[in-house]
Amino acid sequence: MDFLHPVFEDQLELQPDAKGNVVIGDTIFSPVAILRADPSAYEDEFSKWMSDRWIPEQNELLEEILSIHANRKRFVDLCATLKNGHLIPLVGSGMSIPTGLPTWLGFLRMVRQHSSMPEIELEDLLLHCAYEEAAERLAAAMPGRLFDERIEHDLRIDDTNAICGAVVFLPELFDKLVLTTNLDDLLERMYELRNRRFSHILAGKSISEYRKVKANSERVLLKFHGDCRSRDGRVLGKTEYEQAYCNGSPIKEELTTVYRNHSILCLGCSLEPDRTVELLAEVAKIDPGMPKHYAFLQHPNNADMLRQREHFLTDRDVFPIWYRDYHDESIKALFVGMMQHLGRL
Repeated sequence: MDFLHPVFEDQLELQPDAKGNVVIGDTIFSPVAILRADPSAYEDEFSKWMSDRWIPEQNELLEEILSIHANRKRFVDLCATLKNGHLIPLVGSGMSIPTGLPTWLGFLRMVRQHSSMPEIELEDLLLHCAYEEAAERLAAAMPGRLFDERIEHDLRIDDTNAICGAVVFLPELFDKLVLTTNLDDLLERMYELRNRRFSHILAGKSISEYRKVKANSERVLLKFHGDCRSRDGRVLGKTEYEQAYCNGSPIKEELTTVYRNHSILCLGCSLEPDRTVELLAEVAKIDPGMPKHYAFLQHPNNADMLRQREHFLTDRDVFPIWYRDYHDESIKALFVGMMQHLGRL
């Protein structure tokens, strides 16, 4: 459980009692610095913190979440699918936020500042959920090389120490196939940091190679919309989306195969009507035997919105597990429950 050491140390530094520091001469030593000097004492205190404080807090929040709507039995089904090895994560931009990376809308707003596109024009497109058109117009409103640089610089992880949040649990839960629509390099940097480097990272059109490598049971990352460090195979604008999701395209073929053969857990995904969600609807219509998919999503504000949202999702064979507030903390608690179900915590 070394990946939780940063959380433990953050809690030590947040202790309200300033007397926890030790002063020798003119030098102040924090509790973290003192414990690091004695690895045995560090692990003892870490174990006590885990068992006496952190795990009970996670279980309390987990119980609150499971008491919502139809969550409890859906979570039981989800954990059973995980234990059978049939659950695959689909990671969206919401999982990158605690590390300091922007949401997709935030990214588009950041890029606009380098373009000649008026702010009101972009906001109108975003208001109408025209994200593909917004990206395409942004690309046309600035030099191509500048657009490429902004994508790489705004979505690249330079300091792996900054990686934090619920996303750090993924290597403990999913050790084979991972899917993402993100262009950032958070997942590959994190898995490498945890000595679980992906054997294959397939982005954009190269996803067609997955059929060749999947039989080897190796660790694979599929980046359906490309990578921030390469223009090749990147899917941002409307034209690129139409090419990527047309009949016979590698992305559509492989994503359809994954939908039909695995249960997907959508994490940090808005699951609004977009290409990946509509492909789910398409597959659900032609394949009544498609496995159930799941999503961790924020609970809508009222009963009507809840009913409409649940109908929209379950019609696409996606069964939501709702949380009310604290996106990242709630997902952490759900991950803790999943790890406990596997006997790993």
